[in-house]
Amino acid sequence: MSDRFEELLAKGRSGRLSPAETDELARLLNGPLLDPLGNSPAEFVSKHAFTASDVAGRVHRIDWFTRLGEPLEVDLTMPVERVGSWAEAAEGCRDVGWENAQLEAQNQLTLWLHQHDRDSYQRWNEFVVRNKEEVITPLTESTLLPYHRRHGLEDAIVHSVQWDVLGALMENTYLRSGHRAFFFSELLWIYETGHLPCGWRGEWPRGSLLGY
Repeated sequence: MSDRFEELLAKGRSGRLSPAETDELARLLNGPLLDPLGNSPAEFVSKHAFTASDVAGRVHRIDWFTRLGEPLEVDLTMPVERVGSWAEAAEGCRDVGWENAQLEAQNQLTLWLHQHDRDSYQRWNEFVVRNKEEVITPLTESTLLPYHRRHGLEDAIVHSVQWDVLGALMENTYLRSGHRAFFFSELLWIYETGHLPCGWRGEWPRGSLLGY
């Protein structure tokens, strides 16, 4: 991977990409998937339909990580492979395949907005900042970091949860635009049942989700 790709990847995980940099990262990620005829990059296609909801309130009500290791009884689009320990979960969260899957899922939304709703897309950074201030930062300070310290978890797990929750918030924020990017909306269901999505096995968007 190029130095520029790594730079944009790091900025993307911290939520500091400008719209132009988001487009650039999307081109770097999806460029190899495009053929000379201009076919769209492969997308995650949810079997579910979603309507706007109070995602911030739902996040606040989650009883975090209470059913780790138990069967995951959620009707998801993708198959799920269970992991059996925090160590395996951390390994999955560190894996570049999971980081790429998370970025591809976000890029599916940003590319759609770039093509179909550019006016709303111009407010992307505004919505990111608002969601981080109102949801992600309070969640991190009140729940994720205390849990992280009590259980000696790796930073990669905290960062993965932050990214997933922000992704669900952004998908919900832009629902009225008519997009069909619902990967993080499905992941939110997993968190709501007390489990942890923690990796991807396979080539996006085919493959299996890892869950603890």
